[in-house]
Amino acid sequence: MNITTILILVNVFAAIAIIALVLMQQSKGDMGSAFGGGGSASMFGSKGSANFLTRCTSTMVVVFFVSSLTLAYIYAKRNAAEQEIVPITVEQSSEVPSIDSVVEAQSSEVPTIDVPTIDAQQADEIIDESDLEEPVAPDAN
Repeated sequence: MNITTILILVNVFAAIAIIALVLMQQSKGDMGSAFGGGGSASMFGSKGSANFLTRCTSTMVVVFFVSSLTLAYIYAKRNAAEQEIVPITVEQSSEVPSIDSVVEAQSSEVPTIDVPTIDAQQADEIIDESDLEEPVAPDAN
């Protein structure tokens, strides 16, 4: 197994252990006794269990933070190695394109559509002035 896989497993185990240990600890307030949890004694004794669970929780928190920081360091190094800066070279040509060559290159790719054109006399024949109605003014009542 890879070191990162081992660290991920340790990190997940530590996170689950922290959650379980925090939920097992007895609250310091009296609100827990109202719901039936305040007066119960454990097998370690009331004070002994608090010290034992507190030590286990703090140990798991240290393991969690160390594994998280180690994973972050490993992945940061891996990403830095993969993202090396590569200089970009631009090919320079001594020939400057002219407008005609650009238009020819563009015109060959664009399809053309033949649109019929009409002159003024044909337009007058198509539009008869008698067909146009004059607007009617609204009544001022």
